[in-house]
Amino acid sequence: MATNVTLNFKKRLQAGEIVYGQTIGPGNDPQKTVKALKDFGFDFIIMESEHSLINKETVFEFIRASREMEIPIWLRPEENSAHFRCYLDAGVNGLMLPQVDTVEEALYAVNQSYFPPIGHRGAGIGMSPYLLDAQNPAEMPLLEIMAYVNNNTFLFPQTESVKCIGNLPRILGLEGITGTMVGTNDLIIDIGDIPPKALRGELAASEVVEDKLRQIVRICRETGKAAGIGGFAPKAMAKWAREGYQLFTLGYVIGGNVNNLQPRIEEIKSVIG
Repeated sequence: MATNVTLNFKKRLQAGEIVYGQTIGPGNDPQKTVKALKDFGFDFIIMESEHSLINKETVFEFIRASREMEIPIWLRPEENSAHFRCYLDAGVNGLMLPQVDTVEEALYAVNQSYFPPIGHRGAGIGMSPYLLDAQNPAEMPLLEIMAYVNNNTFLFPQTESVKCIGNLPRILGLEGITGTMVGTNDLIIDIGDIPPKALRGELAASEVVEDKLRQIVRICRETGKAAGIGGFAPKAMAKWAREGYQLFTLGYVIGGNVNNLQPRIEEIKSVIG
């Protein structure tokens, strides 16, 4: 079992690399799904608990598979204030937090996710072999354990409202916040003034939405944090890659449809380059 997989992933982001992830819903075989996504060229996976039904045992099996395949695993919890520490202690590498609007909401996640001096995480050390990547906690100094977990943890609060954009410089300025993932559809809804027959793709390409997306990525550049986005067709993703977005999510794996994702990521990589 490799160590520092997530730390190395964070270093790739700091170096400006573009990475691709896939959100996983219910009805999928963990081993087959993670192996296929890794083989297709995905760089991380996200367990979807906000909008779908995935039980904790299933998440644990995906953690096991992700460690074997050496690919970071994220969780999108039901709420930004949810009790997600059990997932982190089980070996989930980080969180994509929904509907974060304030610094206080982001700070809650920092305190729950990181040991001192960054946060105030409780010690569930030894409950899972995947928290320390099979290293023996009995043979590691406590400060070394805390530093290892902190180095291999990340947080991506989602930007899904105009209010969040206003607070984003301070949110991204918090130690422990790795970047932000834009929830494009929720941002569109929050902006409002939606024409009755407008499709999601048309709204995402509207001037007002694109202005907000550029504002978000500009704040990320200014704070030195990573910007991610989803919900776009390949050509649109290539456009936002040129604007500075680094992380791209490509929909959902549901009911064992993982093989449908191979041509999609191949197309996206071909247009982004």
